[in-house]
This record gives sequence, structure tokens and C-alpha cells, in this order.
Amino acid sequence: MNGTLRKIAYKSEFLSLALIILISIAFSIANPAFFNIINVFDLLKVCSYPMIFACGVMIVLISGGIDMSFMWIGMFSAYTTSKVLSIFQMTRGVVMPLPLVFLMSMLIGTALGSVNALLVSKFKLPVFIATLSSANIFMGVMFQFVGSEYIFPAEMPVRMIEFSKTLLFKMSSADGTIVGLHPSVLVALAVCVIMHFLMKYTLAGRSIYAIGGDQSATERVGFSLGKTRLFIFMLAGAIAGLAGIVGVSNIQVANPYDFQNRELTVTAAVVIGGTRITGGKGSVLGVVLGVLLTNIISQNLVLIGIQPEYGKFVFGILILFAAAVQGIQAKLRGRK
Repeated sequence: MNGTLRKIAYKSEFLSLALIILISIAFSIANPAFFNIINVFDLLKVCSYPMIFACGVMIVLISGGIDMSFMWIGMFSAYTTSKVLSIFQMTRGVVMPLPLVFLMSMLIGTALGSVNALLVSKFKLPVFIATLSSANIFMGVMFQFVGSEYIFPAEMPVRMIEFSKTLLFKMSSADGTIVGLHPSVLVALAVCVIMHFLMKYTLAGRSIYAIGGDQSATERVGFSLGKTRLFIFMLAGAIAGLAGIVGVSNIQVANPYDFQNRELTVTAAVVIGGTRITGGKGSVLGVVLGVLLTNIISQNLVLIGIQPEYGKFVFGILILFAAAVQGIQAKLRGRK
């Protein structure tokens, strides 16, 4: 029994869960309304598209790289989709069904992800450099050829606005307000379930872990680094495209600058959730817990007297803390 408990304590997911419980208790003491049903539903909605983004970041990190382009892939995909469908809607009266709206954004994201794969596999650039370069390229192409102005709700695709206003499992709160679960939460849940199955039960998932663990050994057992990296970056691009369109739908405005400088928050969530920065280790459960933890903190910093501008400082400390804990856990496992 003691061995089982020790094994659980070694897991980074356990640390994230413990922090969530402790921080939630602290916030609930500071503000008794913290566990209000409205706040819970709002938190889940706010977490939805960062959680989708985080699943894409996770697979790149597990493979041994740090992706700096995922936010711009998400915005490029979502903004281009919104712009094109807005033009068709206003000039020809064409209203695209929501699944096709999401699919269009995902296909654009997949194409952009393949650019990253090309830079990494063919030109042998480090993932960090390749994705940092591509992020700036995507940004420049979007501003130059797609647009740089807001698309307001009156011009947004109708199905995206309807999606943003939909509530599931409606109920009345104590003050009579109608609340419910936003469908974006179910989209995020579906992505997490699919990614968990992919990473744990498929050959493709095992190859991603293998590349992050030891590239030379991976080649020796027969995995193609080029094909696996192409799969990784195309999948990460598709996930970013989906996250982008869900995020833009939620806020009902296509703002081409909206996701700017949010890379740290999402990457922090993934690392805090136990994904090893050097690759080879990570889980979807850890990603979920990491996103919940970072958003609980960012949404409630003001309750403990910390201004929102210091959020990045807090997340920077959390990343250092998570990396240090990973190192300590690795040493403890090694001694054992």
C-alpha cells in the first residue's frame, strides 16, 4: 500500500491536483462565492479553448520540441475562416454549417503545421527556431493578405455566433440567472479523450513518445522520423486551428491580435501538468489539470490582491517550480 501511495506521489499529475485543491480552498476562503455554479461554468468555458491548444502543445513537447507558432496558427486559421465565410455570407447569403466551419479552420491549421514539419524535417532546423520563424511568417502573411481589422459580431458567420450563445444543461442560479454548460467545453473534452486514446493506445502515440525519449533508438526500431514529425506538426496544426475557431466563436469577435503573447500561459499549463520539457513524458490528464490550475489562478488573482499584470510573473514561477519538481521526481525514481 505504501509503495502504491509513493508511486502516485511521484506523478506530476498528483502535484497539479494537490495544488488545485489547495488553491481552490484558499480562494474559497478569500471569496465564499468562488464555488458558485456561475463561476464554475464560467471557468470551464474559459478553459475550453486553452485546453484544446494545450493538447497540441503537449504532443510537440513530448516529441522533444517547443512550439512557438501554435497561437498564430490558431489565429491565422480562425481569422481566415471567419473572414472568408463572412464575405460569402454577406455577398451571397451562404451560411456554412458549424461542423464545416470547424473543419475549414482545422484544414488551414493542418496546412500551416505541415510548413513547420518541412522546416524541421527537410531543413533540419531546431523546433524552437523553426516554429518561432514560422510564427512571424504566418503573422505577416495574415496581416498582408488576409486582413488585420476586427470582424464584429454583425459580420461574423451566423453559426459561430449561435454556437457562442448556446447553453447546455440549463439551470437557474440562486439569484435567478439562467446558467448552463457551454458546448465548447464538450468540444475540449472530446479532443482530450481522442488525444488520450491516440497517445496511449496507438502506434502513432508510442512513436511520439519514442522520438522525445531517444531519436536514435527510435530510428533503429523502424520508426520514420520524417513521417512521424509530419504527423506531429500536422496534428498540432489541426488542433490549433480548432482551438482558434472555438476561441473566436466564444468571444464573438475575430480580433487578429487576440491570442498574441498567450503562448507562455498555455505552455506553462502543459509543463505544470507534468509534460517534460526535454520530451518523452506527458499525459492528457496532466494537461487538463495544468490548464485548470493556471486558469483558476489567472481568473482569481485579484481576490488575493495581485494585479492581473503580474500574471506572467506568477506563471514563470510556476514553470520553474514544475521543472524543479520534475527533476526531483526523476532523481527519486532513479534512486528507487
